[in-house]
Amino acid sequence: MNETKHDEPYFMEDGTLVIPFSCPDHSYKYWKKEGKQLAEILTDMNVDKETWQRFTSDKFPADAAIEAESDAATEAEKG
Repeated sequence: MNETKHDEPYFMEDGTLVIPFSCPDHSYKYWKKEGKQLAEILTDMNVDKETWQRFTSDKFPADAAIEAESDAATEAEKG
């Protein structure tokens, strides 16, 4: 059996997110007190929108940026 050791979060071929126990960066262990939010981990992994939506209901970063720009433009027009 050919096993590749992963110390960082990764996705299996079936799309399962794996955060190895051996991961030296405890911030990726979202279930721990010092862990990041799952959305932060997905951002770090630079996932696509489809993958993002499988794991969180938070806004996809690109969509959030567009919304923020739109809100800023609306405020500028009012001001």
